[in-house]
Amino acid sequence: GAAPTVVRATLLSACQMGVTSEIKTKLSKSGIFGPGGSMFYGLPMMFCSTLCSSFVANVVANPFDVVKSRMQNMQIRPDGTAMYSGMVDCAIKSVRNEGVLVLWSGFTPAFVKLAPYTVISLTLVDKLTKALTGKDAL
Repeated sequence: GAAPTVVRATLLSACQMGVTSEIKTKLSKSGIFGPGGSMFYGLPMMFCSTLCSSFVANVVANPFDVVKSRMQNMQIRPDGTAMYSGMVDCAIKSVRNEGVLVLWSGFTPAFVKLAPYTVISLTLVDKLTKALTGKDAL
């Protein structure tokens, strides 16, 4: 289960950072949250951009989370063989047996768990970086 864990973590972090940055840039230019997104010290803009990035990160990473969990919990057969030979085999067998939506099972609890973490941590990073360096972090 190490490979899917690393892939999942990489995709999750990349989506969180990249999507937050893109959405923050677009919202800042739009003027919806004041000039340069400065309304209420930029907090509403950060909330919206980090919440959206959390959603996208979950959509992208959840299939790898499902595969990771299944591989980590698989039973070894009596003849000593594993149920899955790897990540791709696990994903194919899961989709074949349960349909494509199985890859997003557990999406809601994962989002409920990740969203507050993403909003708080990336907002803190942004505000602390701005306070210490005078530049935006994301």
